[in-house]
Amino acid sequence: MYRVVDQALLDELLAQAHQSPRKRSHLAFHADFEAPVQRMVIGLAAGTYVRPHMHPQMNKWEMLFLVRGSVLLLMFDPQGVVTERIVFSANNQTCGIEMAPGTWHTILPLEGDAAILEVKQGPYDPADVTAFADWAPAEQDAGSDDFLRWAEMAQVGDKYSAS
Repeated sequence: MYRVVDQALLDELLAQAHQSPRKRSHLAFHADFEAPVQRMVIGLAAGTYVRPHMHPQMNKWEMLFLVRGSVLLLMFDPQGVVTERIVFSANNQTCGIEMAPGTWHTILPLEGDAAILEVKQGPYDPADVTAFADWAPAEQDAGSDDFLRWAEMAQVGDKYSAS
């Protein structure tokens, strides 16, 4: 058996993202949460806010690859200072990354919608898989739009502060 990721599938995934309150949609390729490797294509509609987070478990590396559009990946130190700013796009040399466990990060689409492939070590336990940054607004908070505007322009050494 096989599953093809083509432009029609990406169009459908992004249409679902536009209907979602979180402006994201996921297509899992793994059978269930117990799978040893979690694989999914994620549609990111313009304006989605992925709260900065990290995966504290020592085996929870994360790999991201650009599938469509362009995205900005910001990595932070534990205090919220930007340590890396990486743009993935067709016009850039970078199309993917593997991050070590405990890496604080966020990702956002640039110039419209985007899609990424995410691969992580399983199994997935929603109760303890992610730690969210206390220095960034929660999803659906009024400050999340401010954070997104800041993130688009943030450079290495910058730190977000709510206005």
